[in-house]
Amino acid sequence: MAVERWTPERRRQHTRDLLLDAAQDVFARRGFEGASLEDIAEVAGFTRGAIYKHFANKAELFLAVNERFNERALIAFADMLEHDLAGDENAALARKWREVLAPERDLLALGMEFNLYVLRHPEMRAQVAEHRRRLPGMIAAFMEQRAATTGITLRLPAITIARVILAASDGLAFSAEFDDDDLYEPFLELLNAALPAD
Repeated sequence: MAVERWTPERRRQHTRDLLLDAAQDVFARRGFEGASLEDIAEVAGFTRGAIYKHFANKAELFLAVNERFNERALIAFADMLEHDLAGDENAALARKWREVLAPERDLLALGMEFNLYVLRHPEMRAQVAEHRRRLPGMIAAFMEQRAATTGITLRLPAITIARVILAASDGLAFSAEFDDDDLYEPFLELLNAALPAD
Protein backbone atom coordinates (compact mmCIF):
# COMPACT_ATOMS: atom_id res chain seq x y z
CA MET A 1 0.00 0.00 0.00
CA ALA A 2 1.37 3.40 -1.00
CA VAL A 3 2.15 5.82 1.80
CA GLU A 4 0.61 9.27 1.37
CA ARG A 5 3.28 11.96 1.09
CA TRP A 6 3.43 14.74 3.67
CA THR A 7 2.85 17.72 1.42
CA PRO A 8 3.18 21.22 2.92
CA GLU A 9 -0.63 21.55 2.85
CA ARG A 10 -1.10 18.23 4.64
CA ARG A 11 1.53 19.19 7.23
CA ARG A 12 -0.21 22.54 7.87
CA GLN A 13 -3.58 20.83 8.27
CA HIS A 14 -2.09 18.26 10.65
CA THR A 15 -0.55 21.02 12.79
CA ARG A 16 -3.83 22.96 12.75
CA ASP A 17 -5.79 19.87 13.84
CA LEU A 18 -3.37 19.23 16.72
CA LEU A 19 -3.70 22.86 17.83
CA LEU A 20 -7.50 22.65 17.72
CA ASP A 21 -7.48 19.40 19.73
CA ALA A 22 -5.21 20.95 22.34
CA ALA A 23 -7.24 24.18 22.44
CA GLN A 24 -10.48 22.29 23.02
CA ASP A 25 -8.86 20.35 25.86
CA VAL A 26 -7.32 23.42 27.54
CA PHE A 27 -10.42 25.59 27.07
CA ALA A 28 -12.55 22.81 28.60
CA ARG A 29 -10.27 22.54 31.66
CA ARG A 30 -9.50 26.22 32.26
CA GLY A 31 -12.23 28.21 30.56
CA PHE A 32 -11.73 30.78 27.83
CA GLU A 33 -10.16 33.50 29.97
CA GLY A 34 -8.18 31.02 32.11
CA ALA A 35 -6.61 29.30 29.10
CA SER A 36 -3.35 30.70 27.78
CA LEU A 37 -1.83 30.28 24.34
CA GLU A 38 1.32 28.97 26.02
CA ASP A 39 -0.67 26.18 27.68
CA ILE A 40 -2.39 25.29 24.42
CA ALA A 41 0.90 25.25 22.48
CA GLU A 42 2.53 23.05 25.14
CA VAL A 43 -0.31 20.51 25.09
CA ALA A 44 -0.14 20.42 21.27
CA GLY A 45 3.64 19.98 21.35
CA PHE A 46 4.43 23.26 19.60
CA THR A 47 5.57 26.76 20.46
CA ARG A 48 3.23 29.74 20.78
CA GLY A 49 4.54 30.89 17.41
CA ALA A 50 2.90 27.88 15.75
CA ILE A 51 -0.47 29.12 16.94
CA TYR A 52 0.10 32.53 15.37
CA LYS A 53 0.87 30.87 12.02
CA HIS A 54 -2.73 29.59 12.00
CA PHE A 55 -4.75 31.94 14.23
CA ALA A 56 -4.56 35.69 14.86
CA ASN A 57 -5.42 35.43 18.58
CA LYS A 58 -7.06 33.31 21.26
CA ALA A 59 -10.58 34.36 20.23
CA GLU A 60 -9.99 33.22 16.64
CA LEU A 61 -8.66 29.90 17.95
CA PHE A 62 -11.74 29.48 20.15
CA LEU A 63 -14.05 30.26 17.24
CA ALA A 64 -12.22 27.70 15.09
CA VAL A 65 -12.74 25.04 17.80
CA ASN A 66 -16.43 25.91 17.85
CA GLU A 67 -16.72 25.90 14.06
CA ARG A 68 -15.05 22.48 13.81
CA PHE A 69 -17.51 21.09 16.39
CA ASN A 70 -20.45 22.46 14.39
CA GLU A 71 -19.09 21.03 11.13
CA ARG A 72 -18.83 17.61 12.75
CA ALA A 73 -22.37 17.93 14.10
CA LEU A 74 -23.70 18.74 10.63
CA ILE A 75 -21.89 15.72 9.19
CA ALA A 76 -23.47 13.53 11.88
CA PHE A 77 -26.94 14.84 10.95
CA ALA A 78 -26.28 14.46 7.22
CA ASP A 79 -25.12 10.85 7.70
CA MET A 80 -28.26 10.08 9.67
CA LEU A 81 -30.57 11.68 7.10
CA GLU A 82 -28.98 9.71 4.25
CA HIS A 83 -30.57 6.58 5.75
CA ASP A 84 -34.28 6.05 6.13
CA LEU A 85 -35.48 7.24 9.51
CA ALA A 86 -37.63 4.56 11.08
CA GLY A 87 -40.66 5.85 12.93
CA ASP A 88 -40.96 9.45 14.07
CA GLU A 89 -38.43 11.66 12.29
CA ASN A 90 -38.70 14.38 14.96
CA ALA A 91 -37.89 11.87 17.69
CA ALA A 92 -34.89 10.56 15.72
CA LEU A 93 -33.58 14.06 15.04
CA ALA A 94 -34.07 15.06 18.70
CA ARG A 95 -32.11 11.96 19.80
CA LYS A 96 -29.27 12.79 17.42
CA TRP A 97 -29.24 16.43 18.60
CA ARG A 98 -28.93 15.27 22.22
CA GLU A 99 -26.26 12.69 21.31
CA VAL A 100 -24.17 15.33 19.53
CA LEU A 101 -24.37 17.82 22.41
CA ALA A 102 -24.30 15.49 25.44
CA PRO A 103 -20.58 14.63 25.35
CA GLU A 104 -19.72 18.29 24.73
CA ARG A 105 -21.11 19.88 27.88
CA ASP A 106 -17.87 21.79 28.30
CA LEU A 107 -18.46 23.50 24.96
CA LEU A 108 -21.84 24.76 26.16
CA ALA A 109 -20.23 26.30 29.25
CA LEU A 110 -17.37 27.69 27.18
CA GLY A 111 -19.78 29.17 24.67
CA MET A 112 -21.68 30.96 27.42
CA GLU A 113 -18.42 32.16 28.98
CA PHE A 114 -17.17 33.39 25.60
CA ASN A 115 -20.45 35.23 24.92
CA LEU A 116 -20.04 37.08 28.23
CA TYR A 117 -16.44 37.89 27.28
CA VAL A 118 -17.59 39.39 23.96
CA LEU A 119 -20.33 41.41 25.67
CA ARG A 120 -17.69 42.86 28.00
CA HIS A 121 -15.19 43.46 25.16
CA PRO A 122 -17.04 45.27 22.33
CA GLU A 123 -13.83 45.37 20.27
CA MET A 124 -14.31 41.62 19.69
CA ARG A 125 -17.77 41.90 18.16
CA ALA A 126 -16.70 42.40 14.53
CA GLN A 127 -14.55 39.27 14.62
CA VAL A 128 -17.29 37.23 16.30
CA ALA A 129 -19.96 38.61 13.93
CA GLU A 130 -18.00 37.28 10.95
CA HIS A 131 -17.92 33.81 12.53
CA ARG A 132 -21.63 34.02 13.37
CA ARG A 133 -22.40 34.69 9.71
CA ARG A 134 -20.46 31.63 8.49
CA LEU A 135 -22.13 29.11 10.78
CA PRO A 136 -25.76 29.87 9.77
CA GLY A 137 -24.56 29.72 6.16
CA MET A 138 -23.36 26.14 6.70
CA ILE A 139 -26.66 25.15 8.32
CA ALA A 140 -28.72 26.95 5.67
CA ALA A 141 -26.90 25.10 2.87
CA PHE A 142 -27.59 21.81 4.65
CA MET A 143 -31.30 22.71 5.01
CA GLU A 144 -31.64 23.82 1.39
CA GLN A 145 -30.14 20.55 0.20
CA ARG A 146 -32.47 18.59 2.50
CA ALA A 147 -35.51 20.60 1.33
CA ALA A 148 -34.62 19.98 -2.32
CA THR A 149 -34.20 16.25 -1.66
CA THR A 150 -37.56 15.94 0.11
CA GLY A 151 -39.46 18.37 -2.13
CA ILE A 152 -40.32 20.75 0.72
CA THR A 153 -40.72 24.48 0.06
CA LEU A 154 -39.66 26.52 3.07
CA ARG A 155 -41.88 29.33 4.31
CA LEU A 156 -38.88 31.41 5.43
CA PRO A 157 -35.40 31.79 3.93
CA ALA A 158 -33.12 28.93 5.04
CA ILE A 159 -30.64 31.43 6.51
CA THR A 160 -33.35 32.85 8.80
CA ILE A 161 -34.35 29.36 9.93
CA ALA A 162 -30.70 28.50 10.58
CA ARG A 163 -30.29 31.58 12.77
CA VAL A 164 -33.44 30.68 14.74
CA ILE A 165 -32.14 27.13 15.28
CA LEU A 166 -28.77 28.41 16.49
CA ALA A 167 -30.42 30.92 18.82
CA ALA A 168 -32.57 28.13 20.29
CA SER A 169 -29.87 25.45 20.45
CA ASP A 170 -27.90 26.84 23.39
CA GLY A 171 -31.11 27.48 25.29
CA LEU A 172 -32.31 23.91 24.71
CA ALA A 173 -28.97 22.49 25.82
CA PHE A 174 -28.93 24.70 28.91
CA SER A 175 -32.51 23.74 29.78
CA ALA A 176 -31.64 20.04 29.46
CA GLU A 177 -29.07 20.45 32.23
CA PHE A 178 -31.73 21.48 34.77
CA ASP A 179 -35.21 20.44 33.64
CA ASP A 180 -36.71 16.97 33.50
CA ASP A 181 -38.61 17.77 30.30
CA ASP A 182 -36.67 17.33 27.09
CA LEU A 183 -37.52 20.23 24.78
CA TYR A 184 -35.65 19.15 21.64
CA GLU A 185 -38.52 17.17 20.17
CA PRO A 186 -41.25 19.75 20.95
CA PHE A 187 -39.03 22.43 19.39
CA LEU A 188 -38.65 20.35 16.22
CA GLU A 189 -42.41 19.77 16.11
CA LEU A 190 -43.04 23.51 16.31
CA LEU A 191 -40.40 24.18 13.69
CA ASN A 192 -41.69 21.53 11.28
CA ALA A 193 -45.26 22.77 11.67
CA ALA A 194 -44.25 26.35 10.92
CA LEU A 195 -41.73 25.90 8.11
CA PRO A 196 -43.35 24.30 5.05
CA ALA A 197 -45.09 26.79 2.77
CA ASP A 198 -48.82 26.29 2.23
